[in-house]
Amino acid sequence: MPGSGAAFAAAEGNVGGLTLAFAPERQAWRNEGSDTCWVEHTEDGQPFLIVPVGDSADSRLFIELSSYGSDLAEARHALHLAIRGFEEESDLADASRHLVGLAVVAYCRAVLHSNVRGRLTDHVAVPDGFVRVHDLVKTYRNATVAHSQSELAVTYAVGVLETDTLRVRDVTGPTVLVPLPNRVVRDFLELIDVMERRLDLIIEPVRHRLMKKLGELDRRRVEAAVRPEITEKWAHEFNPRTKRPRYPSGHTLYWDVADYEAVDE
Repeated sequence: MPGSGAAFAAAEGNVGGLTLAFAPERQAWRNEGSDTCWVEHTEDGQPFLIVPVGDSADSRLFIELSSYGSDLAEARHALHLAIRGFEEESDLADASRHLVGLAVVAYCRAVLHSNVRGRLTDHVAVPDGFVRVHDLVKTYRNATVAHSQSELAVTYAVGVLETDTLRVRDVTGPTVLVPLPNRVVRDFLELIDVMERRLDLIIEPVRHRLMKKLGELDRRRVEAAVRPEITEKWAHEFNPRTKRPRYPSGHTLYWDVADYEAVDE
């Protein structure tokens, strides 16, 4: 039942654009973005040893850069689904506008101010050819997606009357929503692709420095590394008003009763 534990459980993250997840029932990392699913053993059949990299300036920088990669990957995935929805008779047609909004929010998480990290653009410059779409996406987020201010979402007061008698049958308030044009959505996707590639170039030297430092540790120090503390609570205790540190020491999982019963089975 919910409590506190030192084992990784159902944690998700991104390492240089690679989204990973950890599930308690398998005790292994899996790659969400490929066909390889579970990575449990080395080529000679021996299990991998998964250990946290210790707190340092480089590990904090790596965590911050990788968190931007997670946001960009979320935005890219949402846009790919949205573009599929543009196709005729697609099952995603009704969801495309909402998926574009999700992509806008995910991208802007990376490039706008945060209380716990810097901006992606502090590390990766937006190419000159994409500055316009970058600014357009931010404005669209601020004036339409996150706040209802622009005329891209307009609500009217409309009366419904019988044609012959002018008898009033109803007064209704339809909202007209103007989505991002398909061409802009595709430009947005190109922007994300470019930013991901540039981010990977920034991450790689940091990754190699951390790998070198980790390789210098002996087995005793490696196995003694402190694992993240995973706290488990019930869904009714869910609390979004938290603030993570730059070097996280753990996180909280929330369980529904149905989820817990499924694990017991």
